[in-house]
Amino acid sequence: MKKDIAKILTSGSAKQRIRLVAEDVARNRYIFQQPELADSKEPLLTKSEFRNLSDSFKTSSEMTLWNTWRKYDETIATALNNLQSLALQVQISKSNLRGYILLWDAFENTELLTNSILYETKDIKERRRIAKAGAKVVNLLLTEVYPDEEGYLEVNIDHEVNTYRDKKGKPIKKPRKTKEYTLWSVMNNVKRETETVIIKFISWREAILDYMEESSFNVKTYKKMIEALSDSVEAPIIGWTKYLSEIDSFMPDFPNSRRDKLKSKFAITPNLEELKVDKDIYNWFIDNFLRDE
Repeated sequence: MKKDIAKILTSGSAKQRIRLVAEDVARNRYIFQQPELADSKEPLLTKSEFRNLSDSFKTSSEMTLWNTWRKYDETIATALNNLQSLALQVQISKSNLRGYILLWDAFENTELLTNSILYETKDIKERRRIAKAGAKVVNLLLTEVYPDEEGYLEVNIDHEVNTYRDKKGKPIKKPRKTKEYTLWSVMNNVKRETETVIIKFISWREAILDYMEESSFNVKTYKKMIEALSDSVEAPIIGWTKYLSEIDSFMPDFPNSRRDKLKSKFAITPNLEELKVDKDIYNWFIDNFLRDE
C-alpha cells in the first residue's frame, strides 16, 4: 500500500491523486466505531504527504478537478451526517417497540404463572371466585384482565375501551368505543413509525449511493460507513423468533395452519423485505440536497 501511495505521489495521474486525497479526507472524517472497519480509521497520508499532494494540483484542469471533488466530498460528508442521524432515529424507534414487546411478553408470562396457580384449585366455582376477585384488583398497562368461564384469567391487549375524546383528541359528551388505547394499538403505531423512518433511511441511502455513482465519487471509506449504518438499521429489533414472524423458523414445532394464525398475532416487528425506496423521498433528497448547487 505504501509503495502504491509513493508511486501516486510522484507520478500518478490527476484522478489517481484526487482519489487518494478523497480517501484520506474520508478517513480523517471517520467517526464510527465498528470494529470490523478498523482498517478505515487510520489516515492514509502523513501531514507532509497530504500537503505535497494538495500542492501538486497546478494546472487549470487539475484545479477544476480538485474543486469539483472537494465539493463532492463536502456534499457526501454532510449527507452521511444526516444519514447517521436518521439511523439513530431508527434505533430509538426500534428501542421503543422492543420495550412494548418485552412488556407484552411479561404480561403473557404473568397470565401463564397466574393460571398455573389457579389450576391447583380444582373446584371450578371457587376458582371462578378467586379469578373474578383477582381481575378486579389487577391493572396491567393498556390491557383488559378478566376471568373466563373456566375460572382462569385472560389478559387482552386488543380490547375496546370507552373514551370521552374524539379521534382528534377533542372532548365529547357521550363516550365512544375505541381500541386506540390498547397495547396492541400502541405497538402497531410504534411499528408504523419505525417502518416510516426505515423507509426514509433506505431512500436517502439509495440517493447517496446513486449520487456517488453518477459523480464517479466512489470513496471506499464512505461506502463502508454506509454499510455499517445499514447493518445497524437492519439488525433485528428483538432476537426472539416468536416475534420475527417473517422468517422461516417462526415456531417450527407448530402445524402450518396453527403457525399461520399465530403469525397474524405476533407479526409486530417490521419486515425489512417489504420496505422499499420511497421515490418521493428519494427524489427530494437527491435533487434538493445532493444535486443542489
